[in-house]
Amino acid sequence: MKKSRFRYLLVLLGWVMSFHGAAQTVVFDTDVARGQYYRIPAVVQLLDGRLLAIADDRHGSDYDIGGNWGIDIVGRFSSDGGRTWGETCMIADGDGRREGFHDSHGDAAAVVDRESGRVLVMCASGKQGFLNSTLHEPLRVGRYTSDSNACVWTGDDVTSDIYDIFADFPEVNSLFFSSGRICQSHFIKHGDYYRIYSAVDAPMGVGCLVLYSDDFGQTWQALGGPSARPTTAPWGDEAKVEELPDGNVLLSCRSKQTATSGRLYNIYDYTTGSWGEVAVSNDPELGTYSESCSCNGELLIVPVMRMSDNRPMHLAFQSVPRGKGRQRVSIYYKPLTDANDYDEPADFSWGWQCYQVTGNYSAYSTMIAAANGAIAFFHEDCNDNEGSTSAYDLLFQLLSIDKITNGRYTAIKQ
Repeated sequence: MKKSRFRYLLVLLGWVMSFHGAAQTVVFDTDVARGQYYRIPAVVQLLDGRLLAIADDRHGSDYDIGGNWGIDIVGRFSSDGGRTWGETCMIADGDGRREGFHDSHGDAAAVVDRESGRVLVMCASGKQGFLNSTLHEPLRVGRYTSDSNACVWTGDDVTSDIYDIFADFPEVNSLFFSSGRICQSHFIKHGDYYRIYSAVDAPMGVGCLVLYSDDFGQTWQALGGPSARPTTAPWGDEAKVEELPDGNVLLSCRSKQTATSGRLYNIYDYTTGSWGEVAVSNDPELGTYSESCSCNGELLIVPVMRMSDNRPMHLAFQSVPRGKGRQRVSIYYKPLTDANDYDEPADFSWGWQCYQVTGNYSAYSTMIAAANGAIAFFHEDCNDNEGSTSAYDLLFQLLSIDKITNGRYTAIKQ
């Protein structure tokens, strides 16, 4: 016990030093000359304070599953808040010489259980790509778990379990869990675990779906039932979910209808047991605007204090490239003063302000609320890959809420 406490204190000290430095570090460095590409960031914080950064290790090209073989999911640990990172470890080993499930793994969606410390990664797996997936030969689904040390990982092929949720809806013949952060409820607990939520991308005309699990990923169900289609008009794509302060579930979705140039929002209301009417946020001044950009980001809601009057409230954060195309990854933020600010999807159409993280070509991003009150932000950035618009390094940094909001709000630690 003494060793454990001493290690935790050392980790916290590292966090304090890192936060004051606010350094940006390259966690995964793409090497075009060697044909080693890193994509698709995810990050979690373990109960002992360490960070675990997760990415696809793509060999030969930056193509997704279906156009690339032998993709691995790898991780690196940091004990000092992201200033330095340890050696690369294997989470899910893709072997391009093998058929079926074991060929490739990618697009990790991750969560740490807040009580047990167990780590869960849901991922896309196999050799069949999303666009060519059929019920006979689908893009497969992997589930990888570890204890609180996140050192030894166990993987399972759960393809049938997930597709069987939609057995009465054969149009759901392709799907994958949206990469980045899996949301864990603060309100709903059954047995040993608090409920977790994840968005799932499905084919055109179906849009995104939302699944939940009450046993930390062993089994999943569709939120609203298997017939629910939260974003079919306009059609939904990759999405993220977050729990609202009242326990309802907020969905933020990229659109296949590029004319929207923004995000689609919907809310699952536990009182009515149904999804609301999807709302579009695409105003260049007050919306979550992205010009000619088809890319997912991250959705996060955190408690804050408004500095002008010391009022406690919540802030919603949405990361996305502002465009044109995949560049200028930014963080939008919106105050949620009271329940009237989040009781219907249309509330999320407007009222956003923007903090630009990078001016470079940049794409997918994710973030979590860190133990010290900062936002741990992890994104794809062309960085030092001169002349490229898609050879991304994966960059990590701690951002204070004060900095993101230009001093308007500050963190309330949970």
